[in-house]
Parts: sequence; structure tokens; C-alpha cells
Amino acid sequence: MKNEGLAINGIRKAFGSFQALHDVSVHIPKGKFTCLLGPSGCGKTTLLRIIAGLEQTDAGTVILDGNDITTQHTSKRNFGIVFQSYALFPNLSVSDNIGYGLKGKQPKRQIEERVKEMLELIGLTEVRDRYPAQLSGGQQQRVALARAIALSPDILLLDEPLSALDAKVREKLREQLCELQERLGITTVMVTHDQEEALTMADQIVVMDQGRVVQIGTPQEVYDKPNTPFVADFIGAINFFPVGTERWMGASPNDLLAIRPEHIQIDEEKHTGGLSNDSGISGFVQHVEFRGAFYRVSLQLANEHGNHSDISVTVDISAQIANRFEWSRNKLFHLQMPQERMLHYPAAIAGNVGR
Repeated sequence: MKNEGLAINGIRKAFGSFQALHDVSVHIPKGKFTCLLGPSGCGKTTLLRIIAGLEQTDAGTVILDGNDITTQHTSKRNFGIVFQSYALFPNLSVSDNIGYGLKGKQPKRQIEERVKEMLELIGLTEVRDRYPAQLSGGQQQRVALARAIALSPDILLLDEPLSALDAKVREKLREQLCELQERLGITTVMVTHDQEEALTMADQIVVMDQGRVVQIGTPQEVYDKPNTPFVADFIGAINFFPVGTERWMGASPNDLLAIRPEHIQIDEEKHTGGLSNDSGISGFVQHVEFRGAFYRVSLQLANEHGNHSDISVTVDISAQIANRFEWSRNKLFHLQMPQERMLHYPAAIAGNVGR
């Protein structure tokens, strides 16, 4: 059991003078959905290609269920791969696209049964005889997934599979993909730069930056307990308070402080006060955005003299609560920032974030 899943150990990869991956080590649990998440150029697609065997490592190993597959050719790895472009054959029907990888490996009757099964699985039986150009983007993506799954792969690799789709279709396919993965129990690794995609789909998120893994955890862990300012800033909205403001936030010297917008409590100011106010902090309304279920309010914090400081904060408030207030510009509100929700980072790792 200890060896089950995919173990990536000390992977290094350079392209000329550019170091794409620096000693990357990750364990991909068997039967789970793992997202490689990070900004463009962080090395996540390079890592996926190394897992697939499409790129060779400069150092390190790729171990599948205890077996070293580092140098194994792509064709020998029983992996299903779906790219952003779908890569469907334009001259083949939906059925023929799905069954393409099975030709020569199974009898014709067996292939037909498997294709029928896959069409039912993705809900596209009615378009089996159409060609890719006659399908919507969402339908093409489901055909690409069915083709990959038809081979009963040990691992399903997805490279930004939903990024070319519009928001509504993307949201629907996220649900369908998660249902498929869970039902079939396929170990899945997906590359994405979309934080919402990773948070809603993954069992495990691997956050990458500049060729390194900076945090591994469940979606809730990386959101609630980001271990660096980069992770806090990259995943979800966050407020940073510069080093030097910790004196009025009850923090240790030289801490960079951060808090999520939804964790700040807000009420109409009943008194004058500033940053040193024991009962909380005051802020002047600058901008209000309606976002459906909630409002996002930007405020300029008041200083100890009750004037505008140079520190701004964003607060997310449910529409139900927000509708109780009148949001005129420069109206003063009282803010509470619960200490248990405050994130603390030593100045040494803060870099320029929040400055």
C-alpha cells in the first residue's frame, strides 16, 4: 500500500540556461484527483510532460506503484492524456475518435461495446456519428476525455483541459469530470492556473512557483493555511498589512499580516477612532462591487488621528448583511479582524508583498 500511486522524486529539468524544475518531489495518491496549480511559467506543464514521458528528466525519478518508469517510453505507459486543444481527429466520427486507441488491441466487437459504454458515460450517444467540427467545445472536450478513458488508463493526465471553454460550460464540465473521476476511481493529475478550478475539483493541490513546489495540501488547507505570502496571494483574495503595522494588530514585531476579505467583520462606525482603537479598526468606503451573493467593499483605513491612511483593505459581505447599510463614499465603518483568522508571516519571507 505504501508504494501505491505516483511518486515524483527530485525532478530537475533545464531548457538551455533556464531551469524549469528544481528538485521537485510530489506524491500523487492512487485514485485521487491532484491539481498542479501555479502561474504561467512555473513548471507545471513541464512536470506533467515528464510524468507522461513526453519530456526526459535531467535528474530524479518517476515511480508508479513502486516501479521506476522514469525512462519508459510514452507508448509503454498506460496513461490517458487530454490536452487543451483536445487533439481530436477531424476526419473521424465521434465513435471512431473514441475507439481509435483500441484498434489492434481488442476485437472489433469488444471495441464497439467499449465505445458504446464511453458514449453513455459522457452522455453523447446521440452524436456518435458526427464529426468534431459539428460539436460544441464542451462536447469535443467530453469526446477527448472518453477517448483517454476508453483505454482504462492507470493515470489520467489533463493539461488545462477546460481553459478554452466559456464560463458556464467550464463550470458544468468541472462537475462532470469530477463525477467521472470519482466513479471510475482513476488517478488524475490536472494542470491549471485557475484557482477556482483547483479548489473545487481537487483532492490534493500542488502549488508551484518558479519551478518549485511551495505547498501541498487539500483545497481547504492551502486556502485557510497558506504557508507563504505567495500562496496566500495566488489562491483567492487576500489583504496584506505591511511590516510595521503589526503594533496595532496584536502581532509580533516584523510580521507581515494577512487576512481573507470574508473573515473581516464590518459594522457602521459608532465613534471616532483610528488604528489604535482597542475595539477594532476604522475604514472609509472607497468602492463597492455587487457580486451576486456578496458585495466586495474597498476601504481606506483610518490612522490614529481619524484621517485616511495609506493602507487599504477589501471586505466581502453577504448581500443579506450588506443591504442593511448605506454605502456612500468616505462613510466610516468599524472593522473587526479576528486574531484566529489572521495569517502571520516573518518579514524574512515577506519579500515585497504587502509593501
